[in-house]
Amino acid sequence: MANVPRRSEDDLVPPADLPPAHSEESVQAVQAPETARTEQIEGTLTRELRPTRVVPRWIGWLVIIVGALMLPWVAGLVFILPTRHEAAHYGASWIGFDLALCGMLIRTGWLAQKGREHIELSAAMTGTLLLVDAWFDVVTADNHKELALALLFAFVGEIPLAAFCLWIAGRVEFRRQRRAEAMARLMRQWTARRGAVPAQGDDPLEPPV
Repeated sequence: MANVPRRSEDDLVPPADLPPAHSEESVQAVQAPETARTEQIEGTLTRELRPTRVVPRWIGWLVIIVGALMLPWVAGLVFILPTRHEAAHYGASWIGFDLALCGMLIRTGWLAQKGREHIELSAAMTGTLLLVDAWFDVVTADNHKELALALLFAFVGEIPLAAFCLWIAGRVEFRRQRRAEAMARLMRQWTARRGAVPAQGDDPLEPPV
């Protein structure tokens, strides 16, 4: 019986210079779904963080034109309107306005107490109503006593409270923009870091060929 030559252990080890085809295929099979999922997440975050246009551009120009066309109308009212005029339902108009102002104050305070982020719109509306209230209280004062009382309420109560409400609205918008910028910056850093990480099976210390 012929002697079969025994193979050494070195013969069983595949040469190092052979391309690891199966290994690369398996790595690609594992990385492909993860890469697709990562790109999907990046695309979603990019769309969410990108400023979106609420209305078409022509609507903005239309509103600007309407505001500009009102200037001649206001100039004409200076010469047409009388200095004094008896208004119908004067009491009901002020009671309705003050009820709306009270409702907006309560809503803004409730949203602030709950920590809701959509307080921005309510705070802006409340601040605007407070300024309107202060303005008409002053300009409709009938005598010196009413004028002094209206000025006192305006400078001590209404104007500071309006400024505070408008500050809340601006603060919420500022924080929203800062958070969007931070998220975009983190996404860029994550994308750059993910692109710099070597693939599985590569030697990070090996120089490129």
